[in-house]
Amino acid sequence: MGASGGSPARRRTASDRVHVVLLEAAQDVLDREGLAGVTVRAVAREAGVAPMGVYNRFGSKEGLLLALAVRALEDLWYAVSVDPSLEAEERFRRGCVAYRRFALAHPQRYALIFGGGGPVARTGSEASVHGHAAFDVLVELVEGVVTRDSLRRFAGSGEAAQMVWTAIHGAVHLELGGIGGVSGSQDVYERLIDLLLRGLR
Repeated sequence: MGASGGSPARRRTASDRVHVVLLEAAQDVLDREGLAGVTVRAVAREAGVAPMGVYNRFGSKEGLLLALAVRALEDLWYAVSVDPSLEAEERFRRGCVAYRRFALAHPQRYALIFGGGGPVARTGSEASVHGHAAFDVLVELVEGVVTRDSLRRFAGSGEAAQMVWTAIHGAVHLELGGIGGVSGSQDVYERLIDLLLRGLR
């Protein structure tokens, strides 16, 4: 209660927390309503601030989406960065499984990252840099299991990793879209990983 006995004064969010609060609000809106629901007004309303607060921190809706994509990519990087002390094949398997688990748990964030024309596709953007960092984890996982003879079929480990990513992304994309007679099957996905491992050995 205030000194006059009225309602307590609303506590202001500390300046250094505003960015985080707005980003968390935007992520909540994205998860709940999809990319189309992420507007400056919707995020401001979710965070309990004036729309100008969003513009002050991110410059525009595009700046807000860029920050959201960077955060999602950091989460994806963390998810696929498995324990380096594990045997190489187990690390590869766990990394691929973690990729699918992230996409299924956060479909709207996944769509933001990999949707056509999104922030990651803009070469040189902060999101693109973080996207390359996540891809580098996959390259490392592939390098742990690929044999020298198999690597001769590719233009380096980066190309091999690109083919692995194409396969697991395609499987996840079909599953998220409910396309195909076996979508949603962990067992089928595990067999895909087995097939990739055989091709890399």
